[in-house]
Amino acid sequence: MTYRLLLLLPLLLGACAAANPWVNPQVPKDQWDRDYSACRRSADRDSGYRDDGRDGYSPTRDYERAQAKRMYDASLNACMRSLGYFPAPKK
Repeated sequence: MTYRLLLLLPLLLGACAAANPWVNPQVPKDQWDRDYSACRRSADRDSGYRDDGRDGYSPTRDYERAQAKRMYDASLNACMRSLGYFPAPKK
């Protein structure tokens, strides 16, 4: 059982890795992930949302989280487009 789990673990972790949803045919593919990571970090700073870690329901926290997600998505979109990327076609 443990042996099977060890064999499956890399496959499971690989399946969890998110693919880069942006492409730019004028930039080498090895640059895509670096640009995407940089834009994600920038969008994270721009959104400014930090979860306080408290458990329980809070309509205010849910609203702030939704607003931060919208701001994050817009900032990421603007950053990637400014670098010449466009959304990858859906498979």
